[in-house]
Formats: sequence, structure tokens, C-alpha cells
Amino acid sequence: MHPILENGSNFIWKNARLLERAIFEYYFLDGSPDRILSILRIYQNPDGGFGDAIEPDLRAVDSQPLFVEFAFRTLYDCQLRDVDMAYRACDFISHYSDLTKGIPTLLPSSQTFPRADHMLHSGWLEPTMDRLVGLVGMLNWQGIQHPWLPTAVEACLQHLVSAKYDDSHTILTAFCLVESVSKLKPVDHLFDKLAQDLLKANYFCLEVPIKTYGLTPLNFAPTPTSYCRRIFTDAQINAHLDELITQQQPDGGWPIFWNPPSEMARCEWRAQWTLHALVTLHAYGRI
Repeated sequence: MHPILENGSNFIWKNARLLERAIFEYYFLDGSPDRILSILRIYQNPDGGFGDAIEPDLRAVDSQPLFVEFAFRTLYDCQLRDVDMAYRACDFISHYSDLTKGIPTLLPSSQTFPRADHMLHSGWLEPTMDRLVGLVGMLNWQGIQHPWLPTAVEACLQHLVSAKYDDSHTILTAFCLVESVSKLKPVDHLFDKLAQDLLKANYFCLEVPIKTYGLTPLNFAPTPTSYCRRIFTDAQINAHLDELITQQQPDGGWPIFWNPPSEMARCEWRAQWTLHALVTLHAYGRI
């Protein structure tokens, strides 16, 4: 076993949640995808949303739009689909959405639970179309036939045409919508628009070294076959792969660049970032 992978796996065994352990097993130990799906079902609440701090920066037990995004980004990254899980989640998202205003990242119920400092801003409670676009995209990528979804897809595509995106996080999920309709509609203009928005977006780190929090080209192209890989040059990807290797800590894990709400949350996040680093380095043949 490559030393980077060996040290990273030890960190995961010591610190990761059951979900990230199952994903590690799926990629590196011939683990079953059904195990990942079974664990995600535990996080899904009766209303179709997801809870129980699946996104570690908010320790809420009830369903939140942000939690749905986390769950389906996990499925997207693993290239897994679950029609029943997605249909139920679409029920939840459609209930809290307005196709002219969007959806809030967090519901008011979230305010009674511990959360990271960056979630204290009231803007997290305001509906936005940018957040809805990503959620709709990931649900549409799942291939479900939900009565609300086609109208939502069209509304979100219209928003993409006219809106200027300035946050790399919502651009990351917006690409899922473009990808999900790419076999049915001409979307090159939307792909190119998002790619241009990304280069000027907040929280995007195109250059190395990385000294602060932000998404990098490897978040958008974690494998050589990723939908967004063509945005970046080989030199840019290789520079970030080199940088990613240097970021591994003596304990085997990768650092995070923000303050989570607890030490448990810190361990959970570091394990997730370690998992993503190992999967990416393996996909590009570095380990």
C-alpha cells in the first residue's frame, strides 16, 4: 500500500463516521455500494429530508435543505443512484421551494442547534435560486420521475441563463443541473457561462499554494473523467495534485481551514476531506 494511502486510511479508521468509512471501503476495499445507500437512508427523515448533522457544521436532527444537498452530493460523487431516496427528497424540496425565489439553505428550526460560526449569518435563512439550482440538478441527475421536477428544472435553467454566480459552492452544484440535462438539451452555453463565472468566484482557489479555505480545481474535477475536467489545463490539475500531497498532516489526515462547531465535527470533516483527497489522488494515479 502506498504510504500516503496507508497513513490516510489509518486516520479514517480512527476518526471517520460510518458513512465515510463505507465510502472508503467502496473505493479501496471492494465495498458494496448498497452499504453506502443503507447508511444514507438512516439519515433520511420521514419527511424525505435529511438530518442528524449529516453536514457536520450544523448539529441539527431535523431536515434541512443543506443536508439534502450534502446527501445527494455524496451520491453524485460516488456515481450512485437511488430512485426511492431521491423521490422522497424531492417531496421535501418541493414543499419548501418557490420557483421564483428559490429555497433557503437552512430552515428556522436549525437555529436551536449548535452550528459553525459561518452559519450564524441570517442570509442562510433566506431563499435563493442559486441554492435551488444545485438541489434540482442533483435530484434530476438521479433520474427520478417526480411531478414537480420538470417544471423546477426549466425554472432553474432559466435562472442559470440570467444570473451571475459569484460563489464557487453554488457553481459546483449548478454544474450538476447542466450535466443532468446535457443529453437532452444543448447546454454548452451554460457550461461555458458557469466556467467563466467560476474563475472570478468567491472561495475558489485556482493558484497554489493554498493558504485559506476554498474550493480548488480538484473539487470540480476529482477524476480525469469528471464532467468539469475540461475547464482546467493539465498543468493546473497537476499543480493541485502536487499541493494536495503536501497537505497531508503527520497524523495521516488532511486539514480543514475553518472552525467547526465542536471537536467531533472537526474529526468528521477532516476524515471527509481525507477521504476526498485519497480518492482524488488515486483517480489520477498518484497513489
